Amino acid sequence: MPKQMTKKQKDAVKRLLANDWGFGLVCFWCRQDLPFEQLTLDHLLPSSKGGSNNPENLRLACCQCNGSRGNSLFPPDQRYRSSSLNKSGK
Repeated sequence: MPKQMTKKQKDAVKRLLANDWGFGLVCFWCRQDLPFEQLTLDHLLPSSKGGSNNPENLRLACCQCNGSRGNSLFPPDQRYRSSSLNKSGK
């Protein structure tokens, strides 16, 4: 299991993903624009399944998407994703 990151380490990785890797300040799953402080780090391969804290395995996600995904290998369930997906009324 990966070592827990400090807040300072998490913020550094979030900045790397948002700026250097060009992801911007949006949730990887629902594409909602959010302030830096409201984005979390989501493991593509969950740490409980052997995933690392390397930036290659991390994506920025809103709390809703990250929490609803749990330790699943799949994207979060559509019904739990941010309401920004449903603004078009579809």
